[in-house]
Amino acid sequence: MIEQIPLLLATPIAKVVLDKFYEGVGNKLGEEAVVSLPRKVQQLGQLVWEKCLRGKAGADVVLQKAAKGSAEHQQKLTEHLHQLLEGNHVLKQEVQKLAEQIHLEIFNEASDMTQYNHDSIGIQNRDNGKVVLNHAEQITQYY
Repeated sequence: MIEQIPLLLATPIAKVVLDKFYEGVGNKLGEEAVVSLPRKVQQLGQLVWEKCLRGKAGADVVLQKAAKGSAEHQQKLTEHLHQLLEGNHVLKQEVQKLAEQIHLEIFNEASDMTQYNHDSIGIQNRDNGKVVLNHAEQITQYY
């Protein structure tokens, strides 16, 4: 029986949860979170383990095999967690709060804001290494 969940076992849980709340980017977000925020991933995994999986017959086996890359067991874990989260709104809110923290920390972690002013145009760029977000605004000054 697993008591304290290691990062290796928390990873498939985090990927399922992040994919649930951030469809389409959840898996990539999960991979990035494991590298950038291992403690948050472990915290998320521990929460889900304690509230959903601990004590359930075969849950530790499914989780261990999903962590080793078994697509079949990852799918079982995904279906089970989605069903549990939809049935328990309090748990869903707790899990979603951690997922949002992970999401925000990843996207705000390495971003620099640069402002360029030329003539009457101001441009701001946010570069987080992946996407450059631009905001241009006409600046009017009266003297």
